[in-house]
Amino acid sequence: MLKIGRRIIEPGKPVFIVAEAGINHNGDLQLAKKMIKVASEIGADAIKFQTIFPEELYSPINNKKLYDLIQKWSFNKKEHLELKNFSKKCNIEFFSTPVGQKSAKLLQDLKINCVKIASGELTNHELITNIAKTKTPMIISTGLSSIDEIESAVNIARNFNCPFTLLHCNASYPTPINEANLSNISYLADLFHIPVGFSDHTIGNETSLAAVSLGACIIEKHFTLDKNMEGPDQKLSADVNEFQNLVKQIRTIEKSFGKPRTGPTKSEKRFVPLLRKSITAKKNLKRGMKIKKSMLTFLRPGTGIPPYEIDNMIGRTLKKNVKQGTPLRWDMF
Repeated sequence: MLKIGRRIIEPGKPVFIVAEAGINHNGDLQLAKKMIKVASEIGADAIKFQTIFPEELYSPINNKKLYDLIQKWSFNKKEHLELKNFSKKCNIEFFSTPVGQKSAKLLQDLKINCVKIASGELTNHELITNIAKTKTPMIISTGLSSIDEIESAVNIARNFNCPFTLLHCNASYPTPINEANLSNISYLADLFHIPVGFSDHTIGNETSLAAVSLGACIIEKHFTLDKNMEGPDQKLSADVNEFQNLVKQIRTIEKSFGKPRTGPTKSEKRFVPLLRKSITAKKNLKRGMKIKKSMLTFLRPGTGIPPYEIDNMIGRTLKKNVKQGTPLRWDMF
């Protein structure tokens, strides 16, 4: 079992729906707050950002353009705290993805309820180890990875008794639908005996909905307020309407799961007599006749003797006349 804030992540519980804000705020604190507010209003359980110090990703010498872009899109510690507090006010879980030790330390200082390990950091054992030591619940994305690499990360979390779960993920942006490979959700769940979620980088909602039907306990989807804004992830992200529809559709699918049936459902009960059949006289039958199978048929409604009783009726003697089309009753014999 994994607990994030007040939410329990496991099969049978509501899917934990994460709006991946990432860097779609473009470094604008007010835009980030608006994303938090809107994500909460449309039903997301959590909003996830990326905590980035540019020096933990790129060299200012060899990758100056990317270094400068990341610098522009980054929030400092005070801004992270402001976003965390605003998320609490909006009743939505706030967490983030660190890209190195410095960013992980920032999140640790904020005492957030969860940390996301990005696919690109799965082999960064030092980062995972340091987070695992804090016992902060981890959501570990598995894109780009072999099973051996995933198992190594899992073993680190388990060695430090750190709560964690995995997200099946294809880290190509966008993911070709034929490479979504949703069968990996149940494979990872069975292999590691944990609840598994899905980080969706496909276009549209269909793959996330299929993942829920296949048992995904977490759905993470990139989220934007406007696909036309500046930024590398905007166009492949779900906009407000798309994400709101995703939430509604997931909640509808959850209602359809129900539980193993032991009898007719409440809505079915009135259809039992309408759709089932009764043993009925195939022709006019006279008093004193011994019943043969050729004299009988099965017709609706199912208010009389059910068809499975026919062998118990054969050979019985009628004590009254029965018109063709009349359902038979035991008191007629």
